[in-house]
Parts: sequence; C-alpha cells; structure tokens
Amino acid sequence: MRVAITADSPSDSGPVSPVFGRCAYYAIYDTATGKLDFLQNPGAMLARGAGVQAAQFIASQGVQMLITAGVVGPNASMVLAQARIEVVNGFQGTVADAVQAAKEGRLRGAAPSYPSIPTYYPANPYQPVEMSPEDEIRMLEEEKAYIEERLEEIKKRLKDLKK
Repeated sequence: MRVAITADSPSDSGPVSPVFGRCAYYAIYDTATGKLDFLQNPGAMLARGAGVQAAQFIASQGVQMLITAGVVGPNASMVLAQARIEVVNGFQGTVADAVQAAKEGRLRGAAPSYPSIPTYYPANPYQPVEMSPEDEIRMLEEEKAYIEERLEEIKKRLKDLKK
C-alpha cells in the first residue's frame, strides 16, 4: 500500500502537517518496499484550487491512504473519495509516527474519506481527535496566517482591477 503524509519539511522527524492542499511536501511511504520519498507539492502556491490539485496529484502517485494532521476540505475530499483514497484526518505526531502507524495497520478506518468534517468541531459525528492546546493554537495560527495572506492577495487584486 502507498501512503501519502502531509509534511512541511522533507524530514521524517518533522510533524505531520495540518495543511493538505498547501503543505510543502508529501511523504510517500510504500508499505511493500519500506521506501519513504518526499515530493514537493506542485500546487502549494496556487491562488485557487490547491486542495483539488493536491488530491489529483496524490491520486497520480498511486496512493491508497492519506494522513494529515488537519482536515481535508470538501472539494478535495470528493476527488480523494472518487480515487478510493482513504483519508485519516487529525493525526498527531511526526511523519515517522505516521509511517509506523501505517506499517502496523493502526489507521485503517480511523476516519472516513467523505464527507470530511473537521475533527475539532463538537458536532463531528466521527471519531473526535483530542488536541493539546498547543497543537490547536499552532493549527489556528497557521490558518489565520493563510487567511490574512489570502486577504492581502484579494485586496491587491481588487485594487489592480479598479485602476
């Protein structure tokens, strides 16, 4: 089985990234060969559609499972579901921890591939994932930074269009 793991650096000692579509790398682990490769995310800097592009890229790599510390968005979830890629949301630990969990088969069925509902929402009917306050702060800070960056891009584009 081939497993994709979201990563912010090409190191197995780094944490699993909470970002799917815009993470810097995907660690691709092959359970049959034990090989771990890091591939740059070709859509990390896209203005729109990064999640769908990422899902298509992951599918093109022959992946059967995706592990992320965050949550895959609804559009990307549909692409992954169509490709029959099992999605594990809310994984906490390093890339090496995710590899070990995949080796041991501990993640099978850990989260549905569709619909993707954030695990930190109280109304989530799926398995809740306990987050430490530090992890939740880190995740929310990253999300805030992305939203602020995107807002600046939108303001700049509006200004350019109004000229």
